[in-house]
Amino acid sequence: MKQVITITIAALLLAACGGPKERAAKKSAQLEADSMLAAYHYSDSIYAVCGRIDTAAFGEFITRAVAFAEAHPQDTLAPDMLYRAGIGSMILAKSAHNTVSRAENSKQALAIFNQFQEQFPDHPQARLCYWQRAIVYDDILGDWRSAESEYRDFINRYPNDSLTPVFQQYLTLLGKSESELEQMLDARR
Repeated sequence: MKQVITITIAALLLAACGGPKERAAKKSAQLEADSMLAAYHYSDSIYAVCGRIDTAAFGEFITRAVAFAEAHPQDTLAPDMLYRAGIGSMILAKSAHNTVSRAENSKQALAIFNQFQEQFPDHPQARLCYWQRAIVYDDILGDWRSAESEYRDFINRYPNDSLTPVFQQYLTLLGKSESELEQMLDARR
């Protein structure tokens, strides 16, 4: 009887730890995630410190992060990688020097944030995808109607969220010119 219990415990431990192939796959995924994080931090630090965009580095990170999230959806880093890929696409769109690149990168950012919500609907950052899409529409594309739709979707879906009052305020500012915004500020003083 003792032998049966020992064998059962050993089998359970081996199953829990996974075999050599599973451990190698986990290690490979972890190395890939670490490499992607380093690539993201490199790209983002150049942007934050120098104000310069390394479009090739951001582009490579985005491609790898999307592929990683699709290949390893159960990995705890997959949502973070995908979300950062969306942010990277926004940065590329915002800094684009022509309308074609701006539109392509904006479309990619919107698609990534949609994918995030589909793939990780219960993740805390899923709710922020509405906000990121609204920023793309408003600040990058100048499409205030679509931005308004994103803010309203957030407000309707998360009426008690701490961001809801902020987004309600944003709705009053959408599409206003600088002079209209100045008049609104003067009226409040």
